Amino acid sequence: MKFRDIELNQTKESEKRKLGFAFNRKFYRAGLAVLLSLSLCLPFSAIAEERVYGISDYGPVSVNGNGVGRGNDPTYQYIEDLLYGNRANTPTVNNDTTGNSSANPQANSSGTPSVNPGTAVTAKTGSLQNLAQLSGNSSTRTLSSEIDANYAVVYDLDNGSILAEKNASQAMYPASMTKVMSLLIFAESLPDMNKKLTITQDIVSFVQARGASNCGFIVGEEVSVKDLLYGVILPSGADAVLALCKEVSGSEAAFVERMNKRAREMGLSSRCNFQNATGLFHSTHRMTVKDMAQIMALAMQNPRAREVLMTENYQTAPTNKHAEGVKFTNLFLQRIKTQDSGGATVQMAKTGYVSQSKFCVVTAGKGRNGKNLLVVSGQSSSTWQAIKDQATLYKLFGA
Repeated sequence: MKFRDIELNQTKESEKRKLGFAFNRKFYRAGLAVLLSLSLCLPFSAIAEERVYGISDYGPVSVNGNGVGRGNDPTYQYIEDLLYGNRANTPTVNNDTTGNSSANPQANSSGTPSVNPGTAVTAKTGSLQNLAQLSGNSSTRTLSSEIDANYAVVYDLDNGSILAEKNASQAMYPASMTKVMSLLIFAESLPDMNKKLTITQDIVSFVQARGASNCGFIVGEEVSVKDLLYGVILPSGADAVLALCKEVSGSEAAFVERMNKRAREMGLSSRCNFQNATGLFHSTHRMTVKDMAQIMALAMQNPRAREVLMTENYQTAPTNKHAEGVKFTNLFLQRIKTQDSGGATVQMAKTGYVSQSKFCVVTAGKGRNGKNLLVVSGQSSSTWQAIKDQATLYKLFGA
């Protein structure tokens, strides 16, 4: 081979290496771009978890631990505080941690007889017994690695007993399970289901500022009380909650005072304290899973609240902003059907998520053995893990 040929071959090899390097560099850059895109998507994947529980145009209840737009201030501000600079509306926090609570047996302000603190719901007879104050017995199972959730309680509603528990008397953050209490008070307080309420700019601004789950209602939209009740639970709509708070009490802050009064009337533990009506995080917005069970049990006794909690799909009536109405879905009720729950039927559910509480669920249903069960779980690590935890508990205790 002549020297010239060798030189040409070397030149060609050099060009090939350069082309190969250029190709690899482009491939490398493309790979980095993909990885960067995925990394940017990860937070949105995480915050989209709430959308599995409740459809949201603006995002989940809390994406950064303190709530969207809250900066470094962990103190919750009510809608009127945030928008109008009014810091006077702050309910008194119950800091008693003894676990003792006295209940007021008098009628509440809505005219509905209060629940005797010594009683709570059983499914067959309608008799009452306080699930929040109920203690386990020798037959109560202490849960451990059977579930991922850090808090749980399972009740047999037919005989008013605790079948299983896990940290059931410790305070936890209830997130959007809070809305079951809101729903109950709304249902007790608003007799006219056809009355239309207007979604105002302050409501939509608050929802956007907080990144709260919502129904997707628009400023100026006129929505019936009935449709708003479904919006509270199925899509976990903060916009529906705030509109109803205004109607019942004039403001969210005033409504929260009513929630805490109702909690005392119910005989909930002193660990239970409401700081808002939506479940947005606040360090003093807390309760035990047993408190949540009592709230759910009483909501089940209210025909309107029960109907909402049992509904998997709902279409609102046409409005001035949505000509075909808006469709809501309780995705937990839909998705629990895909799990092995041992033949149990989960009939009612409300979920919740903020980063501090992780994934929470309160449900009621019937086991294959015919038992009427009420199950609360809190601090599961993911959406589907929360669903699986609930299915596991129904399978273990409803077989």
